[in-house]
Amino acid sequence: MTLNLVLSALSLASFYFVLSAGLSLVFGVMDILNFANAGIFLAGLYVGWDVMRMHLPFGVALAAGFVAGAIVAVMVERLLLAPLYRNPFAQLLTTLGVMLVLNDLVNWVFGPQIQQDNLNGWLAQTISVGHMPFPVFRLILIGSGLVIWVGLLGILRYTRLGLYLRAGVENRVLVELAGIDIRPLFTAAYGLGGALAGLAGVLYGPFGGVYPTAGLDMLVLSFIVVVIGGMASVTGTLLGSLVIGLSESIIGFFVPNLALTVNVLAMLVVLLVRPYGILGKGTGRKDTHAA
Repeated sequence: MTLNLVLSALSLASFYFVLSAGLSLVFGVMDILNFANAGIFLAGLYVGWDVMRMHLPFGVALAAGFVAGAIVAVMVERLLLAPLYRNPFAQLLTTLGVMLVLNDLVNWVFGPQIQQDNLNGWLAQTISVGHMPFPVFRLILIGSGLVIWVGLLGILRYTRLGLYLRAGVENRVLVELAGIDIRPLFTAAYGLGGALAGLAGVLYGPFGGVYPTAGLDMLVLSFIVVVIGGMASVTGTLLGSLVIGLSESIIGFFVPNLALTVNVLAMLVVLLVRPYGILGKGTGRKDTHAA
């Protein structure tokens, strides 16, 4: 039972990481608390559900959610956020408005009822772990989190895009003086953040259900994860996800009514010890996402 519980906690932590990684990335590059992430998550959730209803492979649903999230994010950034680069408060209100509009749009089109996103084939099966059944899909969640973490670190550390993004985080003015146009970098970062939110939406459907307020439900958790890990740190976000996933699963197993409350308590404990999060930096010292 102990191994089964730990694997369940790791699968939940992996999902929280995929959910929160884009939020951390966008904040690190653009200094935006991206409330629109919740609406983009919702787009991925419903696109994935629609693909699954057509009995297409789950991999197709993941790809569709990833692309849908990227498309919605790029449209939001180009049409709404780009004209507001010098007005952070307006950007914040815009992302909040996008979240509310997308939430109401989904509610109007699909209705408020909860839909079931059923898995089929080998994804719906279980394996024996410690003489107890464990869903194969939760192993997919664990693998997805690891792949996204390695992929993001690879992009940020070993590609030209990652080099420019990290340089822009450290000193945006010097990057522009070097002749590098910062606007495509913003679009790429925001689009990647949206793609990860859309992917998280597809992953959420099979175990959390498909409903219009799912984005709002996940928004608070994603912000808690990012705050615990340290704003703008990919590895910090991973550590924050592990803290929340482990605490929620273990406490929730013994005292189910405290499963959500423990998330806030975990955040408070971490911030008392590390006011800027586990891998966060102090004022004026932004993380480069390299850690």
